[in-house]
Parts: sequence; C-alpha cells; structure tokens
Amino acid sequence: MKPIFYLPLLLISFTVHAQLPRPQLSPKAKLVQTIGLSEVTIEYSRPAVRDRNIFGDLVPYDVLWRTGANQNTRITFSDDLIVFGQPLSKGTYALYTIPKQEFWMVYFYNESNNWGTPSSWDEDQVSLAVRAKVQTIDHKESFSISLENISLDSADLQLAWEQVAIQIPMTFPTNEIMSSHISKINLDSASANDLYTAAVYYLNNDKDLQKAKAWITRAVELRTDAFWFFRQKSLIHEALGELDLAIDAAKTSLQLAATSGNQQYIDLNKKQLAKWGAK
Repeated sequence: MKPIFYLPLLLISFTVHAQLPRPQLSPKAKLVQTIGLSEVTIEYSRPAVRDRNIFGDLVPYDVLWRTGANQNTRITFSDDLIVFGQPLSKGTYALYTIPKQEFWMVYFYNESNNWGTPSSWDEDQVSLAVRAKVQTIDHKESFSISLENISLDSADLQLAWEQVAIQIPMTFPTNEIMSSHISKINLDSASANDLYTAAVYYLNNDKDLQKAKAWITRAVELRTDAFWFFRQKSLIHEALGELDLAIDAAKTSLQLAATSGNQQYIDLNKKQLAKWGAK
C-alpha cells in the first residue's frame, strides 16, 4: 500500500486592486459605410473644443496633424477608387492633414500604425495628396469625420470641427463591379433573383433595356408570384415605349399584391395605371 502524504493547506491572502475605468476626453470612433458595393471603414479619436481656439492655435496652421487625437486616423477602402479625380488603390491608410486658413492638404499615407504623426515623414509612403477648400460651418464641438452625399457610386469624405469643414469627393467602381457580375449571367441557368437584380440595375442606370427586358421576362417565368418582379417589368416596358405590355404587367403586379395583402404595391400599381389611363 502506498503511503499517503497530507500537505498543509496554505491560505494566501492578497488584495486585488481593480483599475478604475477612465472616460476618454477624445473618445474613439469607428464608422463603417457601404457605398454601392464598396465598404469604407474609418477609425479615429474625437477631441472636443472645450473652450479652446482650435485652428491656428491648438492645431497650428502649416503643420502636419494626425487629423484627430491619440493614434493616427485610419481609413480603409475595400476597392480601388477615385479621390478628387485621382486614382487610389484599395487598402488601409493613415489620414494626415496640414490645415491652412483657405485650404487643407490631405495625405493618404501607407504606414498606418503610427501613434500620432510619423517620427520621420517619408514622401514614398504618400499614396495620394489632395487639396481641399475650407468651408465655414456652424459650431461643431467634437471633431467629426463622416461620409456625406452618398449615392450608388460616390460620396464626400467630410472633416469638420469648430467652424471649419472640408469635403473630399470620392468615386467608387460600383458600375465596374456590377458589370463584371452581370456579364456572367446566363439567361437559362441564372436564378430569378439574379435576373431581377440585373434587370433593375440596367433600368435604373440607363443601360441596355432590351437585355433588362429579357432578364425580367425570364425572372417572372421563374417567380410567377413575385408582385415586385412584375412591378419592375411594367417599368421596363414603359421605358421601352411598350405601354400595352407595361399595363398588363402592372395589372398582374396589382392582383398579386392584393392576394398577398401588400398595400404599398397595391397603391403603387394603382397610381401607375391611373397615370397611363388604364382601367
């Protein structure tokens, strides 16, 4: 039989010092925005005015600024894009600026992991530099970066603080991405939803309406109950000047919407039919 050893129980007394949470004067912010089929992510810190003079004082003119507080501001693009008419590759950049009274210089800098500004500025790290005119705005207490005037393929990058704002126009390759996907569509094997999406995209972007007609016609063959498909079919026929076919499709959409109890499409189709003088 093996001997049994009894070890004394050691009681260890210790004190845990919990670290108090500390609210940040320049809190972190993260913005994720889809524009068309592209995604833009912005990570930055938001200092406040707090009764200080900002531009020309706290943020000197003609001096490189981290464009926020703490770690440098980072902006990430999922696709290549055009900024102020100049190409910029997809990827993550530090966003640096040199504020001036009448305009700012804005730099998209490859090395994006600096705390503040780089210890040594490297022009080879600058992927793009643009000049943005200063605009006067109502007082804005906290520094803000936002995406404004968003469309299917464009947006303005806005930087605003105190009574100053700049806007940087950006264009995204929505059409190129959609065209690439649509080019792979096979009328005989594509899903109803893909055919519908392609048809509506062509209708809304003034593209080949005959192709849109072929896709939506096949889509409603596959989804005979989809009142929203027939609604778009009626609009495509209208755009082609085929009013009788447009009326027939709108009536089918109305009937299907009524069966489904969808008041929105009932109203849309009734309004459309009244516009065409159809009974």
